[in-house]
Amino acid sequence: MKKITLSIFGIILSTLMYAQQASIINGTVVKKALNKVYLYKVYNGKLSEIATSTPDSLGQFAFKFTPAYTGLYALGGSDSLALRTTKNFYFKGGDELNIELSNGDYTLVGENTKENLQMAKWHDRTKKMAAKAFGMTGRSTFVDFFPDVEELNEEIAGIKSAVNTGNPTFDKEFASIVDYDFAYIAIGYIYTPRPAHPGKEEMSDYYVNFNPDHFLKDDLLKFPYGNRLLNQLIFRKVDLSKKPDLDQQLSVIPTTALKGQYAINAMESTKSYSDYLAQYEKYSAYLILPEQKERAKRVELKLVDTKSGAPIIDFSFEDTKGTKLSLSSLKGKMVLMDVWATWCGPCKAEEPHWEKLVEKYEGKNITFLGISVDKDKDAWIKYNVDKKLKGLQVHAGPQNDLSKFYKITGIPRYLLIDKAGNIISVDSPRPSDPALIKLIDQGLAR
Repeated sequence: MKKITLSIFGIILSTLMYAQQASIINGTVVKKALNKVYLYKVYNGKLSEIATSTPDSLGQFAFKFTPAYTGLYALGGSDSLALRTTKNFYFKGGDELNIELSNGDYTLVGENTKENLQMAKWHDRTKKMAAKAFGMTGRSTFVDFFPDVEELNEEIAGIKSAVNTGNPTFDKEFASIVDYDFAYIAIGYIYTPRPAHPGKEEMSDYYVNFNPDHFLKDDLLKFPYGNRLLNQLIFRKVDLSKKPDLDQQLSVIPTTALKGQYAINAMESTKSYSDYLAQYEKYSAYLILPEQKERAKRVELKLVDTKSGAPIIDFSFEDTKGTKLSLSSLKGKMVLMDVWATWCGPCKAEEPHWEKLVEKYEGKNITFLGISVDKDKDAWIKYNVDKKLKGLQVHAGPQNDLSKFYKITGIPRYLLIDKAGNIISVDSPRPSDPALIKLIDQGLAR
């Protein structure tokens, strides 16, 4: 048992050491194939730029980076055509990649890791098929492509079993790389424009026996094309001729993370804020990955309506005791929000007028909500205790959703909403202005 424990500890220690080591890429661009070389990581099934390098007069470029994870990274052209112009490599930390990049291809030169030598070998085997599938000409049809698919399908088992780099983690992952790459090329091919498309009876064995569920696993998001392949896999599971709605499409996805990915892809096409809110209410439980939640917030920010009568965004901030308070929990009452900070002189000047408003409308159907954007939460708590501020008080901090959505760049800022949670004004008069009392009275009378 002690030997096993030490062995496991050694593996963990080795992994941590790799992760902390920088990897180096030395390369040359042949015949000015690229004006700038991009290095990408994979983030939730898509490429995310790490760095760029501009080749010198000899076409030479270089990168030095510490891999954030062990796995696939991509090198090549700009993001607009990233999946056509980039090539995938495997980094674990402490690696060196020496490479020549040409137009749509590459050659490894000098010393390279066994893992990337294997990646290059796999690239060489599939590059002609990939060119047919994703090239811009579109001249290939299923008549010439399907035989290529079946030929490679016969070789797959042998390709995977022959791998022996001395890195058992990579050797296992390489089997998945082969399967997913093959699926991406083969399935991607039939969803690109062609002069001729096969009928159901003309599909070759690979397609007839293809099981989308074999690939509908969270590992899909570890691949640069994962987000794109996800859509195509769903198309293989539903009858598109019946025009299935989003709920029907989501029902065939087996994992929550992939449901979230598919849902946020659809939500990003939403045209109105009300439609977004309806979708978010239905599908937010699937948005379990941080990036999915970030994308949802970006959609909301793009669509949020600041006009009178539009629904206010919901938020949840903590009070002085650390208890979360959501705006939606106050629905049924008007709410006057005061966005302020303890260091803000004009905010403090409005405090006596705020206090009088709270007293004036005590027992009425309105809530007064102070929202602090202080960076120092402890200072805000102390200020609340010392001043015994009236109304509900919560802490949002400087980088909060409310400020982002309503472009609150100066404070104090007052927002007034009606009993249904709709905007009366996102820039209402201040408490010292009698016009605010008129607005409140009109809202209460409705």
